Amino acid sequence: SVTRTAASLRAPYVAQTGVSIERELKRGNNLTLEYQLLRGVRLLRSRNLNAPVNGKRPNVDLFNLNQVESSARSRSHSVSLTWRGSIARRFKGMAQYTFSRSKDDTGGAFALPADNFNLRPEWGRADFDQQHQFNLAGTLDLPRNWRLGTFVTLASGVPFNVTTGRDDNGDSLANDRPMGFTRNTGEGPGLAQVDLRVTKLFRVPRLVDRRRDSTSNNLEISVDFFNLFNRVNRDNFIGVQSSPFFGKANSARQARAIQFSTRYKF
Repeated sequence: SVTRTAASLRAPYVAQTGVSIERELKRGNNLTLEYQLLRGVRLLRSRNLNAPVNGKRPNVDLFNLNQVESSARSRSHSVSLTWRGSIARRFKGMAQYTFSRSKDDTGGAFALPADNFNLRPEWGRADFDQQHQFNLAGTLDLPRNWRLGTFVTLASGVPFNVTTGRDDNGDSLANDRPMGFTRNTGEGPGLAQVDLRVTKLFRVPRLVDRRRDSTSNNLEISVDFFNLFNRVNRDNFIGVQSSPFFGKANSARQARAIQFSTRYKF
């Protein structure tokens, strides 16, 4: 087997276009509407030029002849609505909702198609495509020098490729898809995660610069809860139809974790 680069190989690039409108709702509160277009050109992918045709390889002296080409492309549209500001002088933060669609026809420089002689079915959802995303981040100041910080992430599922699990076309790769399926047809469940930080502020003597403001809180003791509700966010879904685990995940994101920290300003 041989791997080579195409004679017409060119460096890929991405062009980005965007427009946004920002409106101040009231003092310290802003609302932004933004549209972005990303277009990838000359993206890299591979193709087996010596894949069997009617059961026979064009060059009988070789097994596989994988050629890296700059013939792929991508396109992504996104619209986001973002709020930044404060509520009642106690909560400060931002909230953002994004609706996007991202498509391409490559999984990477060395990714091979299901059919080396028909690349049209490779055009499909990008591996990272999440159509709906919502993020909330902020801090809430409470009485008695307590502070809460939170980060909330909600997102729709990412796609996964559906294959038969067999080498139906004899190209030595078991990445063939069922009839009528394009790349990344399957979709996993959504993502939901809440992170929380609880902080207690103290005022203690400074060891070095004692001329600083003596009324400021210079000691913080915090507890962080990552994935506070311990939700199982599955990923890496099995798309092989012949597998008994078809449609199921074989991994998950981090379970609940608790972290303790302190910070002292001297």
